Amino acid sequence: MLEHVTTPFGARGLSRAMLAGQATAAACPPDARAEKWRLLRDATEARARLGVSDRALAVLSALLSFHQGDELCAEDGLVVFPSNRTLSQRAHGISEATLRRAIAQLVAAGLIVRQDSPNGKRYARRDGEGNFALAFGFDLRPLLARAGEIMAHAETVRDERRQLAELREEVTLLRRDISKTIAWAIEESVEGWEAVAEAYAALSGSTDRRLSIAGTARLRDGLAELKADAAKLLESIHLSTNSNGNDHHHERHKQDSNQTPISDSESFENEARGNAEHESAGSAGGADGSRKVPGEEIRLHLGMILKACPDIGAYTPGGVSDWGDLVTAAERARAALGISPDAWRSAVSAMGESGAAVTVATILQRAEEINSPGGYLRALTAKAASGGFTPAPVVMSLWRQQARASSPPT
Repeated sequence: MLEHVTTPFGARGLSRAMLAGQATAAACPPDARAEKWRLLRDATEARARLGVSDRALAVLSALLSFHQGDELCAEDGLVVFPSNRTLSQRAHGISEATLRRAIAQLVAAGLIVRQDSPNGKRYARRDGEGNFALAFGFDLRPLLARAGEIMAHAETVRDERRQLAELREEVTLLRRDISKTIAWAIEESVEGWEAVAEAYAALSGSTDRRLSIAGTARLRDGLAELKADAAKLLESIHLSTNSNGNDHHHERHKQDSNQTPISDSESFENEARGNAEHESAGSAGGADGSRKVPGEEIRLHLGMILKACPDIGAYTPGGVSDWGDLVTAAERARAALGISPDAWRSAVSAMGESGAAVTVATILQRAEEINSPGGYLRALTAKAASGGFTPAPVVMSLWRQQARASSPPT
């Protein structure tokens, strides 16, 4: 049946998309109707599934604005015939080339159909009573005919977004529980937590915002399993403490803590993580901290940093007792390492004062391994600016080295 087929004007030829769109328009029930702006919102929600861009949707919105009334009714005739200039103005002034591409995309997606006149111009012919008898332009019937399908697509997208949001909430809570538990274990000098910290760093290597529902669910399951393992380890420590009365360990920790008084026990979070609050940024593992760790990561407490980077304490009289002391010490260490003031300012801009100070402390601790501290800091600053670096994994690596070095030989 070819009665409904119309061919395009000029050099454009027929395509499968044109034929499919015209068949859809011809099959539109005569009593079909839909609220046009709600239909546009649903199409916007389902744009990825429909295969249309934001620009194409802007053009579709402009086309709908040329239809009188808020409801699309198949029996009314749904051909609109604006000129390219008028259509461009209603579509926020897009260029003619962009307009042509957007229209072609809408046709290919099966949302509109061209009804070209003999000379390619868009216009309408009226009957003796002043009603439109024939119109040449863009037929909106395919959009109306697919209203139910578009609505179903939009609802699916909304459901998937809700599922993903719920999974991300679970991931965030699990990360918070695990990271704070690890931070407590490190502060308390509890043995046996290195494996848990390494497993957590490995699970934190994915960028949450780029994960699908299935990928986020796998991440959630992995974190839930790790949290269960951490809970078992905590329970074993609790039972061991109760049965053995391990006063010696707690006394030793108290003495260690007293040697380095800390007036600010809170983690500096945003700054020390290199502004990693962008949910798609962060890092985990590796000596340069280049692997990304989004969301909740191990929060760096000042005591943990000083245990991992003890050399920084020599750069301020009386040692480091708060974050201000750490920043002051880092500025002095910066000069001693040959790091220029400009490189320091760039690091502060990218990571914040605390983040830059922690990074300099790690560079100082590894000074024998780094040929150009200034160049190395600039490289880390560039990574931090794009969300690719945070000092937390480097501190963890140095902390483990210090722990191994201080452990008695077996």
